[in-house]
Amino acid sequence: MTREEFLRQEIDKYRRKIETYQAMISEWEVELGIPAASNPQSQPLDASGHKKSPGAADPLSLVHGMIFFNKSQSEAAKAFLEMVGYPLKTWLILEAVEKGGLKVGGKTAVAKKQNFYTILHRSPDFGLVTKDTWGLVDWPGVTKKAADEVAEPESAKKDGSNDEAVGK
Repeated sequence: MTREEFLRQEIDKYRRKIETYQAMISEWEVELGIPAASNPQSQPLDASGHKKSPGAADPLSLVHGMIFFNKSQSEAAKAFLEMVGYPLKTWLILEAVEKGGLKVGGKTAVAKKQNFYTILHRSPDFGLVTKDTWGLVDWPGVTKKAADEVAEPESAKKDGSNDEAVGK
């Protein structure tokens, strides 16, 4: 491999990382109610490093018709995340899978989300990036961790504190 090829690969790798982090920041800003226009850097970049068009911000717009017909729920979720290219919340992946033609079991919305979360958690293809946010394990920064490892920082585990002993 020549130095030029190596540098091009490194540039691509880091652009993908930047895109992943910008997408996560954008999603958290939406969750906090921070308008996207207030942070011009929150707009994700495409693979070439250019800003994506505003219409590309809605991942559900990528799902058309019965795109996930004849796939399992985990296969459909993986295909959707591959289309989007960055981690997403459980509810958004669930919505995309259902929009694409699959039915997720559960009588209520909460039960559906819980069932779908369990499917993602049991699959070796998915990892939690943050609480309730899934990515593919072959992406940078995504590992197959237990949900409690993501929800509770390592520092909280090591100090020996026990919520039950405190009475919380």
